[in-house]
Amino acid sequence: MIFGDTITRVRPLVTQDRYGSDVLDYAAGSRTVFAGVCVQPRSSTEATGDARDMVTTGWRIYSPAGMDLDIEPVDRIEWAGRTCEVIGEIARWPHPMRPGAVHHCEVDIQKVTG
Repeated sequence: MIFGDTITRVRPLVTQDRYGSDVLDYAAGSRTVFAGVCVQPRSSTEATGDARDMVTTGWRIYSPAGMDLDIEPVDRIEWAGRTCEVIGEIARWPHPMRPGAVHHCEVDIQKVTG
């Protein structure tokens, strides 16, 4: 794999509404750039319905050996002109020779259009 991609993590600012519920504000959130990762296609599905056609496209982000990505399921990822949602948990693979260290990370993201 070639680790030539750059992604931007958008971590939302968490505020509370008047009822005490958490509100995620991505526009006011923090942004962190991760360079030297690899983004690969994962899946694409199409659905047609009465109201609209929908396309769901997924990718997987791989970090190189020794790079831990500070990404959480609530974050969004900007890449190649797209804003994607993080899907599921982030896989942090343990390093085989350094106990407690991360060898690499894998993050699934997706974008829904339509």
